Amino acid sequence: MFNFTDNGLILGLSRHGENGFILSVFTENHGRYTGLLRTKNPPLIGTLGYFHWQARLEEHLGTFKVETKESLSFPYLDDKKRLACLSSLYFLLNATLPERESYTDFYADVLSFIRNLSDENFLASYVKMELKLLRVLGFGLDLSKCAGGGNPEHLAYVSPKTGKAVSLEKGEPFRQKLLILPPFLWKNVPATPKDIQDGLILTGFFLSRHLTKLPVLRETLL
Repeated sequence: MFNFTDNGLILGLSRHGENGFILSVFTENHGRYTGLLRTKNPPLIGTLGYFHWQARLEEHLGTFKVETKESLSFPYLDDKKRLACLSSLYFLLNATLPERESYTDFYADVLSFIRNLSDENFLASYVKMELKLLRVLGFGLDLSKCAGGGNPEHLAYVSPKTGKAVSLEKGEPFRQKLLILPPFLWKNVPATPKDIQDGLILTGFFLSRHLTKLPVLRETLL
């Protein structure tokens, strides 16, 4: 018998028969796990809880027992933008995190983002979460310097081919082929609405290229 008990966040939920649901849970120490929960009234996506998973063999689907703690989405049910951020994040995590691989530090980052969603700069924080997801899964962008040897203080673009930053002077002749790099993603400055849009286009390009289709609700953030 294989089993563990861990804190976790429900990312996905689908019906399985008349009295069961398949849960996809991002756990603190064990990564993303799926399992069967036998119930007629499952906790919703975005619920934080204490999960016990067990299976006869490790490779089996397994079953969950759940002790719910709180709904992290509930405070934002009447806030379309913040709820779209949460829904998009849950979708992306569920679609991209490989099963049964631990991401303890990233789990803490996800909870920190959600718990600070009331902050007025939540959209900038959301873009940074997508950037962090790319990095965690091995598709991180290199925003530390100019790929062409230009001034590292004047970064303005990202190459869609390499994911590396390009300075304003080096990238200007090729700007139609490059993605815009908003300043808030590489230095500590506030993000304008245009910066947020450029940031979402940037991260969305690499997410859709390397990992998954983008969630529909994410379009409402642009």
